[in-house]
Amino acid sequence: MRTDIAKAFEELPLNIKEHLNTLGAESLGWLDRYLSADEEVLALSSAAATSDSPNSCLFAITRKRLIFVAPAPQAVGWRLSTIKRSQSFSGYFFVEGDAGDYSPGMDSTWGQTFEAKVKQAIAMAVLAGE
Repeated sequence: MRTDIAKAFEELPLNIKEHLNTLGAESLGWLDRYLSADEEVLALSSAAATSDSPNSCLFAITRKRLIFVAPAPQAVGWRLSTIKRSQSFSGYFFVEGDAGDYSPGMDSTWGQTFEAKVKQAIAMAVLAGE
């Protein structure tokens, strides 16, 4: 696994690591194999297609984008500076921006922490002129 992804993975709570090691392993593999080497992963989260489906997907925060990866394979990336809304609420993570509006499922306890990480990354990207 890439060093940046491994570091972000190690910072996760145990239950989110378990999601990514089991049902989310294919999505994590896609991210590891195909994300451009010059795009550093800062944070990760497991995710689900809906709030009641398995956590087989993931979100990754880089300095430029919020990326959603599903095992279909599917990948959607929002430029951080274009995100109009990012919110964790009732087992969903809502995101609206240049790549469209999505509301995948996310662990409700971890979602609040991940929301704060996304908002911090957005502020940093805007200030950097990304």
